Amino acid sequence: MSFQAIRRVLVVEDDPVVAMVVEDTLRDMGLDVLVNLNLVDALAELDASEFDAALIDMGLRGDNGLPVVLQLIERGIPFIVMSGGDQSALTAEFPQIRTILKPLNMKALKQLVLEMLDIPLLSRES
Repeated sequence: MSFQAIRRVLVVEDDPVVAMVVEDTLRDMGLDVLVNLNLVDALAELDASEFDAALIDMGLRGDNGLPVVLQLIERGIPFIVMSGGDQSALTAEFPQIRTILKPLNMKALKQLVLEMLDIPLLSRES
């Protein structure tokens, strides 16, 4: 049996409680997780670290997550936009973007992350 290298995921979420729940969920999936709570730190993380995918909240306490999204697209890093707001303008401009609405359904989030990272579902989890 061969094991894949641990995947690293960047989470950009301004709500500490949501960030913690997402982080715990991803860690339970066996992923390494980097969390940033604001746009400035997220942009710095893009330059300082390597990761395989990202989960981005578009509304970051007065800032917009679009600069992060644009850098991820430019670098070819897969990501999911997490938002409680309407993202139809964003998905119209960038149809390849995956989105999930808040409040988050963790089962759906897990499935999207597995698909994004091309990881087969090994067991049925709820």
